[in-house]
Amino acid sequence: MTKEDEAKLLTAAGRSDSPALLPLLVLAMDTGLRASETRALQQKDLELKWDSGTIVSGRLIVPKSKTEAGTGRTIPLTRRLCGVLTLWLSRFPELKPESFVFPRHRVACRGGKLEHHLYDVDLGKPLGPWKRAWKHACLQEANLSYRWHDLRHTFVSRLAENPAVSRGNDPIARGPRQQANAPALQPDQESLEGCGNRCPGRHEIDFTETRNRIGVGTKTGTTGT
Repeated sequence: MTKEDEAKLLTAAGRSDSPALLPLLVLAMDTGLRASETRALQQKDLELKWDSGTIVSGRLIVPKSKTEAGTGRTIPLTRRLCGVLTLWLSRFPELKPESFVFPRHRVACRGGKLEHHLYDVDLGKPLGPWKRAWKHACLQEANLSYRWHDLRHTFVSRLAENPAVSRGNDPIARGPRQQANAPALQPDQESLEGCGNRCPGRHEIDFTETRNRIGVGTKTGTTGT
């Protein structure tokens, strides 16, 4: 994926009527998680450092994967992922450890679609498929033809460009068995930002236009576990 295509996709996702699409997109681009792994993420799988209401660093632990080696791997969060998660999680002050990071919900648009409000939120159930929102953003808005799984392919390809990976020193590239025999990955700023440095030409996000879509909205009928 080129830098230009990445910028188009991020812009299209930021304008989507689905407030979850941009956080989902950035998560896929910056962690390489499969869609099934993303849907399975719960609050207890995130280790976040907050400062004045903003996530400044953190990491996630993949709770469930289609492969044994993929389960339990630890991935640091990039700066832009911290940014979108700050806005997204601000919608759910009732989050508990067992709550899904992307819970099931419905969307209502107000103010000429400038603000997107969530309702019928169920924190105990994962978000359903987002194929329709992705197809609209990718094909119609960005005029591109990427599959969602292509985001994972892009992440892996960019990760391989990092010299540390070829030396076998990268904590993300190692499976849980290899991680168990290596020093524990600490969520310090240097290790977290290392993931961002592996993706040359990464497009940063201007939240001016997307803030009302991702992080603003009154919830009604919220349930939790």
